[in-house]
Amino acid sequence: MYDETVTIFDRKRTESGDVWYPTVIEGVHIAACTAGKNGRYGTETGDAVTVLIPYERTAAGPSVGGKPYLPPKAWQQAEEPGAAVTFSAGEGFDFFLCGLWEGAPVRDADWPEGFYAHMERTHDGVYAITSVRRYGALPHFEIGGR
Repeated sequence: MYDETVTIFDRKRTESGDVWYPTVIEGVHIAACTAGKNGRYGTETGDAVTVLIPYERTAAGPSVGGKPYLPPKAWQQAEEPGAAVTFSAGEGFDFFLCGLWEGAPVRDADWPEGFYAHMERTHDGVYAITSVRRYGALPHFEIGGR
């Protein structure tokens, strides 16, 4: 069941623009739901996905993909954001790619349309994080995306 891979892209806001920090997480479960609805101008997609990401309990807190998990505000303040992982939904959302992406942190300004827009346009399985839940009984995060 936990045999898939996602790459999380955490958005760090800086004075010189956003930087996306990738974290590859293996051993996750991806449950996709493809949907559509009739809209004013034809069918509108409503694709959604839920990713179950197990975490390891440590004395310092959860560890995900070999990195410590930090809540979004703490992650934004971290001196080395690439050394940790977070999951942010809402206005300053992070996103994920279903699959492996190998690369270093990416400056948003290096992409005329922005890195997220580029990834969404050129790759299948790219989702903005829309919800985050953490469970303790069976330690895992449940990440929702659209």
